Amino acid sequence: MAPSVGSAASITGLLVFGTTTSLLAKIVYELRGEGSGGEAKYFVKPWTMVTVMFLGMSLSLPLAYMEQWAEEKKAKAEGATPLLEKAHEHSGTWREVFMLGIPTFFDLVATILMNVGLVSVTASVYQMLRGAEMLFAALFAVVFLGRKLNRFHYGGIACCLVGISLVGVASLMSGEGSATHPVTPAQMLLGMGLIVASQSVQAAQITYEDFFMADLNIAPLKIVGFEGLWGSVTMLFVILPIVYFLPGAEGHGLHENTLDTLYMIRHSPVIGGVLLFDMFALLMYNFSGMCVTGHLGAVFRTVLETMRTLFVWLVDLFLFYGPLGLKGLGESWGATSWIQAGGFVVLVSGTLIYSRGDDEDMTAHPPEEAPAVVAEPEQPADVIRPVPKAPSTARQRPSAARAEPIAMSPGTSFYKSSMSLASFSPLSSSVSRSYALSSSHRGAAQMSVSHASPHTSSNV
Repeated sequence: MAPSVGSAASITGLLVFGTTTSLLAKIVYELRGEGSGGEAKYFVKPWTMVTVMFLGMSLSLPLAYMEQWAEEKKAKAEGATPLLEKAHEHSGTWREVFMLGIPTFFDLVATILMNVGLVSVTASVYQMLRGAEMLFAALFAVVFLGRKLNRFHYGGIACCLVGISLVGVASLMSGEGSATHPVTPAQMLLGMGLIVASQSVQAAQITYEDFFMADLNIAPLKIVGFEGLWGSVTMLFVILPIVYFLPGAEGHGLHENTLDTLYMIRHSPVIGGVLLFDMFALLMYNFSGMCVTGHLGAVFRTVLETMRTLFVWLVDLFLFYGPLGLKGLGESWGATSWIQAGGFVVLVSGTLIYSRGDDEDMTAHPPEEAPAVVAEPEQPADVIRPVPKAPSTARQRPSAARAEPIAMSPGTSFYKSSMSLASFSPLSSSVSRSYALSSSHRGAAQMSVSHASPHTSSNV
């Protein structure tokens, strides 16, 4: 059940906080602060930003338990025992909670690749390149899940390839990867490659969740929260200590001085404030996304996600040309920007075409309806009835191809702000797993490897 927040407020929250998280992920790299050596330096700390993202996701956990507590309290007040039992319906077992560690690993790798890649490209290019997830999701669905693609799927994939190529070429021709420090073409190419590679990892997460975790019985916000918790623990106690001792210059993706990071946060209120607000925005984005999907469905959420990508670009342009004096935090418009805009239009068109393929599959292979239960006439007690055959527990391999264009995995990614969230998905897949957990939302929430199933997979 979607939390009791109005549709208008949910839509506004999704667009505002979704755009904010994507922008802050890049803006923080353009901020200067005092380093531990006393010198002024840019806060190019991709590993720290990965940690911030998972910390922001983990904040969903208290919210999820507050919602559960409110439902239990309401049920007790009404004296409705069945409702009380329903409140625990999606609480999940500890085994299921620990199972979330596997998709968390996929999320962790994908988020690291995206954040390192974002250092060398603009926020708008970063957001658009995430459309590559559709390509890998479709590939893995065919290879590992035995699904089949139709003509609309192939048309959508072709448009996606063309759109990504146009965006990448425009970025290289513009030479603009950062508004504050120079980025070489080689660094920009590497950054775009890392972002595209991250989408293959997100697609692998979608495939894993679709096959192994479709029946996971945990509420959506708890899935986001627990994955955030496992990711935060891994980053704080394993990854950050390791990258501290890795060789190389800081800000190039491998080495990162965590002590210097803490020093900069402590001595720069602006940097510290941006990081805290980013975590808050992630929380509100996750919550708003769940409300939108619950109130208006996954298809409407897809439209909003496309608008979010456009808003990221528009706000970047406003920061560069606007009267606020924040040129160093924005993005300029040049001759190659028209090429990027064309690539964006082709990407969105590809998503719509691919979505049409999912609709065609649903028409050709409608979901089977459960047989009607007919009351059996009462028989004498001494009549021997045949023992009903137990239903098969073997997992059926999906037959129709339903990979989501630009979406995240069926569970988490859908909620993750800029890191794992589908930029253009035709159906939200992150919720697929989360809402697969809840029968009332499953049909409206799976958006990743399955269009007709509601998100993830990303990243947000």
